Amino acid sequence: MVTHDSARLVRPVLEALLSDLDPPDEVIIVDSASTDGTLDVLAEFDVTVLAQGRNVGFAAGCHIGAGASRGDTLVFLGHDTIPEPGWLHPLVAALDTPGVGAAMATIEDADHPGTFNTSGGHLTYFGIGWVSDFGETIPDESGPVEVAFPSGAAMALRRQTWDRFGGFRPAFFMYVEDSDLGWRLRLAGMRVVRVPESRVLHRYDFSRSPAKMYHLERNRMLMLRSNYRRRTLAVLSPALLLVELGTTVIAWRDGWLSEKVRAWRDAARLGAVVREGRALTGANRVLGDTAMIDTMDFRLSGMTQIGPPRGIGVVDVLLGMWQRLASALLRPFDRLTRLG
Repeated sequence: MVTHDSARLVRPVLEALLSDLDPPDEVIIVDSASTDGTLDVLAEFDVTVLAQGRNVGFAAGCHIGAGASRGDTLVFLGHDTIPEPGWLHPLVAALDTPGVGAAMATIEDADHPGTFNTSGGHLTYFGIGWVSDFGETIPDESGPVEVAFPSGAAMALRRQTWDRFGGFRPAFFMYVEDSDLGWRLRLAGMRVVRVPESRVLHRYDFSRSPAKMYHLERNRMLMLRSNYRRRTLAVLSPALLLVELGTTVIAWRDGWLSEKVRAWRDAARLGAVVREGRALTGANRVLGDTAMIDTMDFRLSGMTQIGPPRGIGVVDVLLGMWQRLASALLRPFDRLTRLG
């Protein structure tokens, strides 16, 4: 668990978590330079606390915690969650299913238990993701449900998988790191699943601060450049430019245009991060890009939390048409090109 100024949130998380563990389970908290008394709260519990002198971010914090742990299985839990009794065993057991690379809990809305915070997340072929089925009643289900990417709010994977795929990439700092990891796992032919029998409440708050929008946009661009082949980026470029135009209009409308510009600038400067990502993806890839594109969403109108502008339905049609055209153009190359 990574904390940052989490004093008002972390006590109920740990109370629920520690009552549901058995030896040799270990709990490691990476505190990212909290100044609000979080460390005092953590001192009340029998957990390992790794206090950082600066805010290292969520992704790097997870790496620090994973590096300090001893187990064969890593479970990541958000500081704003409350795991329900019996959540851990079925989550970890799902990793025994052949082909499963990562498993996430079923994430409930803490303000409305029994309804989804997310059923697994939508991910578009232009890299924008959002929570799926928010507020919908959680149905009776059994067995793993395949999803686009594992939610960093409550997820598990084997240590060897974390090491092989590089885990969350520290340069992302926060946001999109779980989408990026899920993308790499699926290109390697592995499945990402949600476990209905594992329930975790999430005190979800989609705030749209300029800093958050900056990280979302910068990391989205880094993810696209890291996980798509260059040929794919070229074929998708008309759709990607259309999305950039749309997000720029939203940024101007909502007052974070300067952060949007900074995201472009910084994503362009982080060539080493892109090269590292391409190496991680290429080393494990067994599928072509069309295998991902064909399963991805294309609708900007689904992002109701950012208030899509008028006329977005027309943009959805254009993006859907280009998705199908791009897939048709790229599929022969996926078949002919040696993967990796």
